[in-house]
Amino acid sequence: MLQRKYKTFVKVFVCAFAVLQGTGNLFAQQQLTLAESRELALKNNNRIGKAKEEVTASKSEKLIADVAGRPKLDASATAFYFGEPLNKMLPEYGLAPMVSVTQPIYTGGKIKFGKQLAEANIEMNNAGQRLVEDEVLLGTETAYWLVVQAKEEIKLEQQVKKQLASHYTFLNNQFQAGLIYKNDVLRAKVLQNENEARLQAAENKLALAKRRLSQLIGMEAQTDFDVADTFNTGTFSKPGISENTSAVRPEIDMANNAVKMSELTKGMLKADLKPTVGLALNGLAAFGKQGINFGDPAKNSMLTYFGMLSVKIPVFDWGSRREKVRQQEASIRSSEYGLKELKSQISVEIEQATLNLQLQANNIDLMQASLTEADENLKLSNDRFKAGTITGEDVLIAETLWQKAYSSMLDAKVRYKIADAIYRKATGQIK
Repeated sequence: MLQRKYKTFVKVFVCAFAVLQGTGNLFAQQQLTLAESRELALKNNNRIGKAKEEVTASKSEKLIADVAGRPKLDASATAFYFGEPLNKMLPEYGLAPMVSVTQPIYTGGKIKFGKQLAEANIEMNNAGQRLVEDEVLLGTETAYWLVVQAKEEIKLEQQVKKQLASHYTFLNNQFQAGLIYKNDVLRAKVLQNENEARLQAAENKLALAKRRLSQLIGMEAQTDFDVADTFNTGTFSKPGISENTSAVRPEIDMANNAVKMSELTKGMLKADLKPTVGLALNGLAAFGKQGINFGDPAKNSMLTYFGMLSVKIPVFDWGSRREKVRQQEASIRSSEYGLKELKSQISVEIEQATLNLQLQANNIDLMQASLTEADENLKLSNDRFKAGTITGEDVLIAETLWQKAYSSMLDAKVRYKIADAIYRKATGQIK
């Protein structure tokens, strides 16, 4: 009996442990890679969502333009009642339903240009969506690496904190033994206070960077996640000078479409100088009091139809229509100059991004050399201090140099990662 109770207790304990372990995994902090962050941004970012809806709206506009030249069918019904003295001349009451069909015959090309404008507007909004996606991806990568930098800075300050605590304890013991002066201990305490301030600043920086990243990837204000990458992963290669200065950029597509839409608008304005022709067919019924049928007053119903052909010819408007065409021609030339200027700016932007990325790669090499030297200097200073050949102040100076070298290394790496993202955006490769 006792053995059975013991086995039952063991089973319950194992099950409870499994449940607690599963719960711990369930609430474990989510870890995001850079690729996952980019994917979430493309899926959930509000700016991208807005751009997608603008594309959807422009597609609906294209469907509307496609049916502009087709016949339109409309139906209406009118009920009426006339009091005296009108009921002496007209039927007193009645109902008149009507069906009408209208068909534009000639519009001077407006329907054709309208379709082309709607198509160009879709292309414009597609390019606008790509531009927003590029900007969001650049912001996401920048925010991601700032989170990584803040984490690395926290690790650095925590490591420095341990080193300073150990050094402070050693110096304090030496002071208590009367081997050194108190000012060596006080210097160590000042460095500890500065380290604590930097640690708090790094923690605040991490919280803000996470908040910014969560906003970009559509997680709103959630910050209960971690990033998987570190600066020890990946490469820091130097790109060659890009010979392709005409990168496929959405801004160029948008500028090209702006020129195209301006030319189509000119066609629409020219169409205003031409006549328009339209045809309308109408069927009419009337039901009511006797007399509603003009052909046979004894009847209380009537069926009839009629057609209308309308021709509208612009004759004289003081030249305003032609002036609108000339105004649009100037707008076209302005758009063409803007396109040339944009291509020139993008060419310069690509060259600047390339040179900056090369500079940041070189800086990493320099900072790595400085860190190696600072690390060796710190080890030698500790050894010489223990041997009694230098003072505690010399060790603290070596600690400070090492911390600054390590911090500069982190700055160089995050600047490289951001410069790499800017380079890929400039060359149209960030997506």
